[in-house]
Amino acid sequence: MEIFQLSASRPNEGTQTEPNVTAVGFFDGIHLGHQQVIREAKEEAEKRGLKSAVMTFDPHPSVVLKKNKQHARYITPLEEKQQILEEMGIDYLYIVHFDKELASLSPQQFVDNFFGELQVKHVVAGFDFSYGHKGQGSMTTLSEHAKGRFTHTVVEKVEDQDYKISSTRIRNLLEEGDVGEARKLLGRPFKVSGLAGKNGQGNWTDSPSASLELSEDYFLPKSGVYTVSVKYKERYLHGWAVLDRQAALQEQHTSCLAVFLLDFNEKIYEAALDIYFYEFIREEKKCSSTSEWNFQLEKDESAVRHFFKKN
Repeated sequence: MEIFQLSASRPNEGTQTEPNVTAVGFFDGIHLGHQQVIREAKEEAEKRGLKSAVMTFDPHPSVVLKKNKQHARYITPLEEKQQILEEMGIDYLYIVHFDKELASLSPQQFVDNFFGELQVKHVVAGFDFSYGHKGQGSMTTLSEHAKGRFTHTVVEKVEDQDYKISSTRIRNLLEEGDVGEARKLLGRPFKVSGLAGKNGQGNWTDSPSASLELSEDYFLPKSGVYTVSVKYKERYLHGWAVLDRQAALQEQHTSCLAVFLLDFNEKIYEAALDIYFYEFIREEKKCSSTSEWNFQLEKDESAVRHFFKKN
């Protein structure tokens, strides 16, 4: 997958692309609704013998448009978004820098700069996609702004139990700790990636443990204990994780996730790990003694083994 960094001041500088079908949207989470938009673009590209492309934006528009907001947290930070799109077989990824200059473009300027100049022959987007200054452009005005240069497809809302599948809904589920329901809407487990720290191994349990340093770009579930699987050197291991969300929200703290692994005895410090969340086990609790902590960890281990035995 070829990746192109674009901006309002440089909409196509150095961009050499073949005619393509482009799916456009912010796509945080790349959930089942987003996947339908992207698949539609990929299938349309295959039918027409064109390249497939995705156009997304960075950072989130709220960072630019909302006062006093300097940072956003994402279900899928940009690096993970890129990885998922590559796995989906997309040929081109256009990452458009969202800033005040981009936000001030008229709908016609946006279309001219970012579709007209990139050999886009067909655009696919969700029914609620908007573009241009204050979102004045919509899927109902796109034909007018296209001026016959490209066609488009509108993907209607994708629902689960009569509710629209959306990034906002998934964030709400994560805040409630409902990673199981979030997994249904994402079409895969919620995932974070990080570097295992050096805080000692097996201090309270026979299972290897490590703290994880996470990027501040992640939108995290509520604090608590979760059943997880861990990808380590192309191997998938079962275990559980203790998440301190409040520590993560304080920018000076990045080691907010402690991971315990089942039936595994290797040292994993300074290793890159992917953590996949499957089920909320319990609220985080303070233990008054080592024996109480050990007893709680034994209960957690039993719950984890039971989960993976039945799933």
